[in-house]
Amino acid sequence: MSNSADGATYATLSPAERKFVDTMAAHYRETHGAGWETARVVSWMMISDPVEQSLTSMARAIDATPDQIEHIVEHLEQAGLYERIEGSDGETRYRLTDDGYPKTVAATLASWPRFHEIFQFGLGVLEGESEERRQRVAELEELFGHVVSDLADMTRRWEEREGTTVS
Repeated sequence: MSNSADGATYATLSPAERKFVDTMAAHYRETHGAGWETARVVSWMMISDPVEQSLTSMARAIDATPDQIEHIVEHLEQAGLYERIEGSDGETRYRLTDDGYPKTVAATLASWPRFHEIFQFGLGVLEGESEERRQRVAELEELFGHVVSDLADMTRRWEEREGTTVS
């Protein structure tokens, strides 16, 4: 990537960097329903150079305006994925928090056993009701039953790899 004094612009990202940002953004958009700006902010901050980015720098890199992404960055900061850094020059910058995404994913996965319990409860609530009505809950209960049975092992392997405990 060739950086100008003001930071990268979408046009100055290397073709491979643009492809990563756009591929990641498309996936995030398709799987999570995120808007392009949100998906590109998330993607760009994974590979940004420098690591700390102002709203203006982020916006230039993803071909947006600071106004288009300010609320996105604030939301990601509140979610614990980004941290705000007040620069000595008075400019606010943001960076990915250390292990923010792994912690967020781990917290999401940790909530899935509770979903399974709720779906089991739902099946009990719908006992004796029509199969059509029960089917929607039954499919999710079965899916979460399989997923949850594998989560403990996945979490253990991740904790061993990272030397941490998922809470």
